[in-house]
Amino acid sequence: MSLKSVPRHLWDFRRGMATARVLCQLGFDHGLSPEAMFRHTGLHRTTIEDPKGEIEAQQEIQLIRNLVAELPHLPLLGLEAGKRYHVTTYGLWGYAVLSSPNLGMAVSMGSRMLNQTFSLTTNEVEQVGEQIMVTFHSDHLPPEVRQFIIDRDRAAALTLQREVLGRPMPYTAVLMRRPTPDEATIAAYTELFGVQPLFGQAQDRSLFAAALMHEPLPQADPHTAALCEQMCKRLVDARSSRTGVAAQVRDRLMRRPGHIPDMEEVACEMHMTSRTLRRHLTAEGASFRALLEEVRSTLAEELMTSATLTHSEIAERLGYADVTTFIEAFRRWRGVPPSEFRKAQGVYRPNGASRRRFIPR
Repeated sequence: MSLKSVPRHLWDFRRGMATARVLCQLGFDHGLSPEAMFRHTGLHRTTIEDPKGEIEAQQEIQLIRNLVAELPHLPLLGLEAGKRYHVTTYGLWGYAVLSSPNLGMAVSMGSRMLNQTFSLTTNEVEQVGEQIMVTFHSDHLPPEVRQFIIDRDRAAALTLQREVLGRPMPYTAVLMRRPTPDEATIAAYTELFGVQPLFGQAQDRSLFAAALMHEPLPQADPHTAALCEQMCKRLVDARSSRTGVAAQVRDRLMRRPGHIPDMEEVACEMHMTSRTLRRHLTAEGASFRALLEEVRSTLAEELMTSATLTHSEIAERLGYADVTTFIEAFRRWRGVPPSEFRKAQGVYRPNGASRRRFIPR
């Protein structure tokens, strides 16, 4: 795939500052000074700490160029970088992936949320017989950083897949264009992917069984649930403050994405009757319904402005029985239907999307 055949919007978009923090911390951990790390990037410590900050793709490439130039004795630096991109790094994009019903729907959703990722490679997903084949394209990238980025993006994809599935990704084959490296590097790749790669291949590809696409994601897995809860809690905490029993109830409402417990269930978890729970909330000037609306409205707005999910997919992730009920609730919260809200925010929601294009990071 040549540079001309890769549309710039598939990789050259502004991205969240989280990726700069990951790369810079990697450099600092290996002894690089801020001056060496930030050289020719226009960045500094203050800018990368901005939680709402964004950088250009070329700035990220320059950060990587600095890493590669300063640490040439670390051939596996890209793999080390990729393993630092956890699902929480992606914010609400990570929540949307984790709360998908199965891997196939996560793939489809991810393809419509390209600008929420940090990928610099462009990726294609297609089914060939009983196998899913993920191809990583990198010819559009500068040669001096290409291998680092390939390694990083593939390791980050694997890290995300492992956290989404709740277990290691069972690859059937891993193909690499790079020549056969030394034994230590081969061993590192094999340990990461769970299978020894084939080197000198025509494409950078990963293959796994197509049946995995239909496997339900383990949303109740303790680690997965904790990651979702952390992301959602940070968001809702930023929008409102709660203490006491009301804070405990709100935390329980965010604990399992896709499953919103009723008042009886929450009261049981808190070892009290629903009547006692209601009395505590009333004393704090709160109600179960109001807390539920608070959580749902905050997450709904964020998902519609930072993720290109359909209204049905958002309704599903927020625990609604159907999309109509969600639309009515959103109109009640914001005074306009979701479609008008998105239009006012400049968010385009496609009617459909190809399932053959996916950025799995």
